[in-house]
Amino acid sequence: MKKWVFLSHQINEKTPVYGNAESFKSETVNSMKKGNSCNSEKWFFSNHTGTHIDCPFHFSKNGKKINDYPPEFWIFSNTYCLDISPIPPSTIIDEKYLSLENISPNIELLLIKSGFCYNRNELIYWNHNPGLSPDIYSIFRKTFTSLRAVGFDMISISSWKNRQLGRNAHKAFLDNDNPILLIEDMDLTAIYSQTDFDLVIVSPLIVKNADASPCTILSKVKQ
Repeated sequence: MKKWVFLSHQINEKTPVYGNAESFKSETVNSMKKGNSCNSEKWFFSNHTGTHIDCPFHFSKNGKKINDYPPEFWIFSNTYCLDISPIPPSTIIDEKYLSLENISPNIELLLIKSGFCYNRNELIYWNHNPGLSPDIYSIFRKTFTSLRAVGFDMISISSWKNRQLGRNAHKAFLDNDNPILLIEDMDLTAIYSQTDFDLVIVSPLIVKNADASPCTILSKVKQ
């Protein structure tokens, strides 16, 4: 039996943003309750709001942008969830937290479940979030030659308490000839290491020349 699940969060006015930056806001343009013929809104938000994907251009002057990828790039048929939860606040996740021996060398999308998604409605989610060590890039690239993206249930690869290290991590993954894209602030509450993925579709908002984009992520999993 198979079912579809969302691996992305809904965006609303309470969506946490890295560094406690301004979140999503909406403004009514037309309202049927006020006599207009239809309902419509204006939305205001950063392209790094909610579940979003960082492209190389985010930290590389000549890196690829969101519109540089063909449609098939966003479809992943070989995905694995590495459940390392629970990770303490502000931890820098390095090699000692990762057990990679049971993961297929052919994976295309690696999801890292820190368990921090369960804190998403709390202040700790952005101001004490764990991050990834820059050294992990070379380990992943050497071990998984087909890896195109890494996603995780933390607001950013950059720990708010270790921002320079976070910048280095962004550059390690994105500023090179064989980048691994980053999917930040994912909803991984419904999946675990035992989850058998059939298909994952990452659907970003395609804005020309964007360094990042919010995305809806759908996964078909086997029960």
